[in-house]
This record gives sequence, C-alpha cells and structure tokens, in this order.
Amino acid sequence: MRRLLALVPLAGCAVGAGSAYVGQWSPREEVEFEACLVDDAGRCVDRKQVIQEVPGRRFWGVIIALPAIGGSSVTQNDTTTSAFRVEPSLELLRGSGRWAYGVRASPVIDNADKTVITAAMLTGIGRVSVLPRLSLYGGVGFAPYAAGRGQHAFTSERALVGAQLALSKTHAENFIILSVEADTMFIQFDDPYRSSGFTGSIGLFF
Repeated sequence: MRRLLALVPLAGCAVGAGSAYVGQWSPREEVEFEACLVDDAGRCVDRKQVIQEVPGRRFWGVIIALPAIGGSSVTQNDTTTSAFRVEPSLELLRGSGRWAYGVRASPVIDNADKTVITAAMLTGIGRVSVLPRLSLYGGVGFAPYAAGRGQHAFTSERALVGAQLALSKTHAENFIILSVEADTMFIQFDDPYRSSGFTGSIGLFF
C-alpha cells in the first residue's frame, strides 16, 4: 500500500508563457457569420451558418514548473522502496498547429528513507494536441551528472510520457492546465538505480 500511495501525484504549481498550451493554435472551424431567411411577417424561417477554416499557426512557449511533485518507486541493490519526487523545470518549446517540440532542463529529485538522489536532466520532448482540450507528449533524456547515497554517475537515461488537460479558459487566451506525467529513470551508479515516477502540476498558461 505504501508503494501505491507513493505513485499518486500531488499537484505542484506551473506557469506557461507565450503559447505554452499545445492545441491553442490547432487548425479549426469557426462561424464567420450567421444568415437568416425572413418571411413577409419578419420572422426568421431558416438559419444558415457560414463556416470558415482557420489554419494552424506557428507558436513558441515557455513552461516553468515550481515544481511538479509526486512519488516514485525506487529499485537499487535488489531492494524496492517508495520516494517523494520533486522536479522543478524549465522547458522551451516551438510548434506549428497541433504539433510542438521542446527541450526541458530539470533536476529530478527522489527523497527516500532520508536519502536524496538528484539527476540533472536534459530531456527532448514532442507534443501533439489530440482533442480541443487535451494534448499528449513523450520524451527521452539524459543526465550529465547524478549523485546520491555517496555515489556519483555521469551516465543516466530517462523516458517519459504525459498529458495536458485544459480545465478551464479564463479571459483572452489564458488557460488553467492540469499536467500529469509518468517516467522511468536509470542511473548508472556502481549499484544501478531505477526510479519509476508519477508527478503532477496545475498552472496558469498565458
């Protein structure tokens, strides 16, 4: 039960600037105007909408997690324990229409049994909008340095998948976004370290 609870994400905080919500500029249809056929009595007897196709546009964005938080399941020395996961991050992204790609810099921090493992990760991420309010993403990364439990490593890998859900839209083009993410990280200590984590954050994207 303890391990299961460790995998339940706790909502951290995030801020998005530019057009960080992927899907905001996807191709879409909009009502250009509505026409009404009026009879002799002045009543509208038939309505028709004129629809225009709005093409996708290019955009850029910045996402800052302050941080994303959650839990992880850690395996090392043939022992599996639960850890508290924290990941503050900065991601720069560019895109067009429903697609985007970006690079994230983040320290990934696991705190298990009063021991802290930190990996300075660089992750390449691809994103796609699949529904008007939902986008999915995935990525792979590496850490040029990781440390913890008296060990150091210069070879670490990571793979992740995630989703962004627009909970609501405020004025103009501002969105409240829920982000959830799952990942697996390998650190090549003398005793190899594997961590599978699940994190979440809620933020304002503008």
